[in-house]
Amino acid sequence: MRRALPALFALVLALALAVPATAATPSPARMAAQIRTLQGQVKTLQKTVKKINTTLLQTEGVAVVALLYGGCNSAVTADALAGSGIAGYTAPPNPVTDYNACSQLQSITRTSPTIVRQPNTATVNVFQELLNIFK
Repeated sequence: MRRALPALFALVLALALAVPATAATPSPARMAAQIRTLQGQVKTLQKTVKKINTTLLQTEGVAVVALLYGGCNSAVTADALAGSGIAGYTAPPNPVTDYNACSQLQSITRTSPTIVRQPNTATVNVFQELLNIFK
């Protein structure tokens, strides 16, 4: 009896595992409904991705303009300080380079008055030109 019980248990377990599980196949109407639902979800996701891509492009544009504006503003400030006569801000032998940030900023923002740097001159005109971008 001691040997029969484990043998019977092993036989029942083997039979239980040997019987294949039958998958319940959905009806054609149910599959069609699921397909329609998935198609609607795909359209919604495509619209979302398009909106996200548009927002990303706009954000990249704002970031580029901000970097160019910062570079141009820093160079203009260095020009103004060099021409102000304040001790420690004397004119360098070569003007501070803006790596064409001011001209690139002007071409991107399409400002009509040109942003003209005035090295070694303390003036507010160029700052006014930078502020006119926001008008």
